[in-house]
Amino acid sequence: MHFLSAIILTVGSLSAMAVEAQSGASQEYNQCLNTSYGQSKIIITCIDKELKIQEKLLKKYYKSNLENNASHQKNLEQQHQLWLNRMKQQCHFGVTSSFIEIKQKKCLLEMTKERVYYYEMKQMGYK
Repeated sequence: MHFLSAIILTVGSLSAMAVEAQSGASQEYNQCLNTSYGQSKIIITCIDKELKIQEKLLKKYYKSNLENNASHQKNLEQQHQLWLNRMKQQCHFGVTSSFIEIKQKKCLLEMTKERVYYYEMKQMGYK
């Protein structure tokens, strides 16, 4: 029974990832997930690679926003730190298993993608 519920959770997770992958993720990430065949290690590798890409984008847009808002730099830094703290609270669970690891990494990736989008939209407002 536990095995069956693990399979159901994995399949449900993969379906959700396919939908999630279409919003703001790289094509490589989508392809990686589509060829993972539900293997946890491959899914984790896919998420880790995409998270690195998104973290680079986050850093780029965050720095750009700081430069464009020199008068509000302290405020922006505080907001960013609050976001980092919120992400840690929401995405770090005290349990370890491959399913929970995937869930944690997906949470980190989703929150990072949302923050990249936020900074990217602010950046577009400056142009």
